Amino acid sequence: MKKNFTFMRKAAAVLGILFFAAAGAQEARPGNPIGGIIVKGGKNPGGNLLISVGGGGIVPGNNFKNENHVGNAFNGTINLYVPIFTLNSTETNYASLGVNGGVGFFGMKKDYQPGSFAYNVSGQTAQPVLRNETGNGNRQNGFIGEAGAQANFSFNKFTLSPIVNLAYISLKETRFSTVQTTNINGQSQSFEISRQESSKADGLGIVPKLRLSYFPGKVGFFIEGSYIAGPGVKNTSVAFKPAGAPNSEGFYSIDQMKAGKYESRETENNFNAFGLNIGVVFSIPSGRNEKGIKNAGNLETPESKPSNSCVCLSSPTASVQFPNTSGPSINPGGTLTIPYNTTNSGKFLRVEASPHPYNSLNTGTWQSHITILTNGSPSIVSTGGNPYTHASGQNPSARLIPFSSLIVGTNTICINVKCPSSGSTCSIGCFTVIVEGPPAQSSGTITATPVCCTRFIVAPGNPHKEVLTGQVKFKMAGTVVNAKLKIKSAGGSVAYENFVQNGFTGCYTMPVEISIVNNANLPVGSSTVNSVPVYKYSKKFGCVNLGPKLPYQSIPGIKQP
Repeated sequence: MKKNFTFMRKAAAVLGILFFAAAGAQEARPGNPIGGIIVKGGKNPGGNLLISVGGGGIVPGNNFKNENHVGNAFNGTINLYVPIFTLNSTETNYASLGVNGGVGFFGMKKDYQPGSFAYNVSGQTAQPVLRNETGNGNRQNGFIGEAGAQANFSFNKFTLSPIVNLAYISLKETRFSTVQTTNINGQSQSFEISRQESSKADGLGIVPKLRLSYFPGKVGFFIEGSYIAGPGVKNTSVAFKPAGAPNSEGFYSIDQMKAGKYESRETENNFNAFGLNIGVVFSIPSGRNEKGIKNAGNLETPESKPSNSCVCLSSPTASVQFPNTSGPSINPGGTLTIPYNTTNSGKFLRVEASPHPYNSLNTGTWQSHITILTNGSPSIVSTGGNPYTHASGQNPSARLIPFSSLIVGTNTICINVKCPSSGSTCSIGCFTVIVEGPPAQSSGTITATPVCCTRFIVAPGNPHKEVLTGQVKFKMAGTVVNAKLKIKSAGGSVAYENFVQNGFTGCYTMPVEISIVNNANLPVGSSTVNSVPVYKYSKKFGCVNLGPKLPYQSIPGIKQP
């Protein structure tokens, strides 16, 4: 909440500077009539037909914010005020009542954090990694169409406007989730452990506002506070639960993870938010024949001036592809993983961008300047330069980034666009490119603890009697990378077992010899079992005692040991 108040104070300070700067500009020419404004006998500009354009921020209510995992938003609005009734009219003061209508757009930043826990899986060689996956960008977008009543109370150059609008509000949120990646015996396994489904809500709401405007001339400035109360928004959250309970060490088996199920929870919260906007308002007189008009000759003649604004359209196109022209590609907000390959060093990452797909600002002085950034710095490109001028209209232009300029791990590729006419800059979007490094060499250091094997037999008075079998199994602990256990038992029988942290091998007849081999069954130089390269478990230490003698009784179908 402290950040929200800081934002509001800064916005008010900026508007105040604009007010006083404009006021000073007027007072620098004493005695001259204000161009474009009827200075005597006409109504205050705050009572004219008004067109306002503004932007700012909105702060969603706590319940909606927390349940829908969104943060503060930036919004833009355009409004029209049409006066209908005159309540009071003098040369300096004016009061009117009319209708207000407009449209607005906003994008609330998603504030979804991965869960504070991950599931430990038997056989993992490192801690699990959590990452967020979002669909189609990282904002929840909304649209507001509104209409209602507005009253204007003008005092000299200031106008106070209470507004109450009935609004149609539409919100749309894309799906996002948390994915756990676990490395199990050298193999990467991914599980979606939570997600929030995409949602859409439409309905009526109410938007009360209070606006303060300052008119140094026919163009003024305003600051506006508002409250938005809208329709209910349903939110469906899904959480993953492995099958069964973890072992005593808190680990789940890979089979438990694969057999896990999802549990969903649905909530509904009404959309509500506080807003603060600043902007520009244009006063349009209804005519020049009003009673008492004087100094009409000093009115400025409207000039036809080309627009000098330049913004990114709402649907720019862009993609990242590897390798150039033949590999998979992603759109802004996506993630591209490049597996390790020694031949990658001579390949290129292709970045395409078209900031204005409808060719509205791509010719002549309106051609856009594009900058491609890699991890926050201008990207190294093979040819064509960076930044560069986009002159391809709605067809995308491309640049090639050498693979050698990427780092092992996570890379962020962003595309910025600058309009040379206005100097304004915006971002088309960003991509995540993950470069995998060379696989780890095979190694292993384990402790193999012998445990006697048992079996159940049927006996009188104790139908499930557990006795020793004479074989032995081993409890595994330690670390194994890209390797497994080779177990040679009596008679020369050889078996291979995957390493499972805190798990058990099968049962073997002594003597037993344990060593570590790689996934191709070849010896691993960097390995020890119980602190020696090869661990031998002799028969003289074997489990040969079959336990307490049982009363002899012949049971049909059961062979006594």
